[in-house]
Amino acid sequence: MNRNYVSPELAEVLQDTAAAVDTDYPGTVTQVLDANFPFVAGFPLLPHLSHHDGRKADLAFFYADASGFRPKATRSPIGYFAFEQGPSECPGAWFTLRWDLQVLQPVWRELYIDTDRTRRLLQVLMADGRVEKVFLEPHLQERLGLRSSKLRFQGCRAARHDDHIHLQLSIG
Repeated sequence: MNRNYVSPELAEVLQDTAAAVDTDYPGTVTQVLDANFPFVAGFPLLPHLSHHDGRKADLAFFYADASGFRPKATRSPIGYFAFEQGPSECPGAWFTLRWDLQVLQPVWRELYIDTDRTRRLLQVLMADGRVEKVFLEPHLQERLGLRSSKLRFQGCRAARHDDHIHLQLSIG
């Protein structure tokens, strides 16, 4: 649907990241969920208001089930809205885009995050000097044992980031 256009620099970051994870975990495919439309710079990729310049992308978590790693699997058909539940940083926020979509949660596939692969993906992104920020809910940062000045909570007025990873490049 033309939602995966990126700048050449972001394309290189994504390829390098996928290759690094695949080197450590052969057979791993890193999935880009959304990036940017191929329109004029500044045109936002709805509903992502910040995806307007080809320098941001959303990546799927890696998933497993009782039999092990599930290549290319996502819990929901589009990779979004199947939330990993954990403590919220925004209890009772009066205005929020942090939809819970509780009615959908029982519908999604019974998969769990492959912590080793997902942790490695995040470590590669955090070590890359071209990457400025990576958004991930604090409860997942803690669960994966990750700390970095690049790893951030997106705030209470933005969509949740416990169903995917958002990354953006440094400007310049």
